[in-house]
Amino acid sequence: MHPALVLTQGDPEGIGPELLLRLGDAGLLRPGDRVVAGLAHLGRLRAELAAGWADRGLDALRPYLVPGLPAELSQVQALERGVDLVLEEAPARALVTAPIDKARCRAEGFLYPGHTEYLAARAGVDDFAMLMAGDRLRVVLATIHLPLREVPDALTPAAITRAARLLALGLRRHFSINAPKIGVLGLNPHAGERGLLGAEEATIITPAIHQLRAWADGAGEPCTFEGPLAADTAFPWHASGRYHGLVAMYHDQGLAPFKLMHMHDGVNMTLGLPFVRTSPDHGTARDIAGRGVADPSSFFAAVAYARGEAHRRAAS
Repeated sequence: MHPALVLTQGDPEGIGPELLLRLGDAGLLRPGDRVVAGLAHLGRLRAELAAGWADRGLDALRPYLVPGLPAELSQVQALERGVDLVLEEAPARALVTAPIDKARCRAEGFLYPGHTEYLAARAGVDDFAMLMAGDRLRVVLATIHLPLREVPDALTPAAITRAARLLALGLRRHFSINAPKIGVLGLNPHAGERGLLGAEEATIITPAIHQLRAWADGAGEPCTFEGPLAADTAFPWHASGRYHGLVAMYHDQGLAPFKLMHMHDGVNMTLGLPFVRTSPDHGTARDIAGRGVADPSSFFAAVAYARGEAHRRAAS
């Protein structure tokens, strides 16, 4: 079987279903692909949009819709079924997920903070990381979906070294960067200003960087790690080519500057899974859902990357 994609609808009240219609209209589905989405909602959306691209998109999607699904499909149901399909044939299938509404997921009984943690649990892996990738920035997160007040307690040398190792290996494997140079950000402003603005750089992040350098030397990995770096200057340095990737300490430290540069072409990828998983780098955008104005570029980029990476894995 040729590598194929499983695509999940995400939040039915968000722009995920609309992005699927755009994908169908663009002719980007291939034999073997499977779309996990509620047909009833897609049909209503097509009628509401009353646009030629929506008509063509739904017609193109129909042959790829997974049979036997409820016509009204929740985002959790879609995700669960999508992961089932991928795990049945991993690594022959790759997963592309449209955005979910995390609060609504919790109301539906979903016990995970987001896609990343759920996928790791389903795959049975402990070493995983969230990578945001564009043509200029690549950022991995040491902590992911946590309230900001919980970040310092969750930030450990182990969390940092796990994310940084996965980034180093991912840069080599997925981006053909044979000797990656990685910047490790500080937690506090000015990377702590030598302890004046916080101690985490000295007590947590610097020991992690020492461990990473020892790991690279011991494993013969041709990669270097620098830091702790002040985040506000590290991103311009990364964009100019000084670093191949950055390790951010918390969600918005990494994603805010990334989305400023890659809002329309960035891809969210989960490192450490036994299958390829990508997603667009934006949320559900409920405020514009159903209006036909959502930009599908990031979703298309996620599809293209997942397909290319699945083919690469199949050939290796």
